[in-house]
Amino acid sequence: MTGPRIASFCLVLLLSIRVQPLAACEIPLGLFIDRFFPQMRMILEGEVVFVADARLHDFEGQTTAVSGVVMTKGLQDAVGCVAIQAKALDTGIGRRNRLMWEDYLEVGKFPEIRFILTGLADLRKDAGVVGVILEGEIALHGVTKDLRIPATLILGDRGLEVKGKTTLKMSDYAIERPSFLFITVKDEVDVRFRVVVGETE
Repeated sequence: MTGPRIASFCLVLLLSIRVQPLAACEIPLGLFIDRFFPQMRMILEGEVVFVADARLHDFEGQTTAVSGVVMTKGLQDAVGCVAIQAKALDTGIGRRNRLMWEDYLEVGKFPEIRFILTGLADLRKDAGVVGVILEGEIALHGVTKDLRIPATLILGDRGLEVKGKTTLKMSDYAIERPSFLFITVKDEVDVRFRVVVGETE
């Protein structure tokens, strides 16, 4: 086998055994029944931050590995899917990250955290800022639960900025509460996020 053929064979072999990407974040088809959404927008950028209370001190993790798609009908109605790669969550300490990924989030079995947006509620406008409740369900650590998240919407240069925060209980999602130096982290974890939704260039 000649040099170029060997190189081509190696390239094909590498491509065939590479790690497959995660499935695209798709909106469930059931959300489109009897509803029409003329506009499709993508998540152009985003950040998710969680804060856990370890009693003696808080610690936080964050990620910008946020992706997704939103279908809208003005500001009155929207559905969407937002995905976070669980292994992209970073607390700033390597050993703590590995424990979080492997022992608590079990990213090998549950590589993504997903929020399915099923609708908007309590829409209100005040001085250029729109307040809203994001209604949907979150899939975390193999458990899916309904979730309502207070959020604000602000129209910017790149698109619509969506900011919100909520509190999740680890016990609701079958996540064991971490312990560090004999101190167990509280069950409640505060989560805040910011995403920019707009048209791709």
